[in-house]
Amino acid sequence: MLELDNGTTIPDIIAICRYFEEQYRDPPLMGRTSEEKAVIESWQRRVERDGFYAVMEAFRNFTPGLKGRALPGPESYEQIPALAERGRNRIQHFFAWLDDRLADNEFICGPRFTVADITAMVTVDFAAWAKLKPPEQSSNLNRWHTAVSAGASQR
Repeated sequence: MLELDNGTTIPDIIAICRYFEEQYRDPPLMGRTSEEKAVIESWQRRVERDGFYAVMEAFRNFTPGLKGRALPGPESYEQIPALAERGRNRIQHFFAWLDDRLADNEFICGPRFTVADITAMVTVDFAAWAKLKPPEQSSNLNRWHTAVSAGASQR
């Protein structure tokens, strides 16, 4: 959650990114033109939907400390082992897709680092924390992850 000086709170990560994008125009992580913005947002949403949600599904449904808390929020939901397995399978498909995407692209949306790369890096790191790492043969994904983790976006 981001709390502004005037007390306004912004609880959503993409809304926070939009706020900072308007405050600090360079580098443009969410695009400059309407076309760039649409392309970047579509890739961002795909990474979130196909990657981050898959890791969250696996993690929340197999972690002992989240028993009875399989979904975020005030309500209790029991873990479903089949969803943990489905999440593991989904994240492997995400890794394969991302490796393919990065075969011809330095970053997810092309030649520039964007919010989609941030979400993907967080997803890959979250997956590793949940003991779901990209296969060693995912050379494009591993090259990209090493570069973005080392700050390649800051050049």
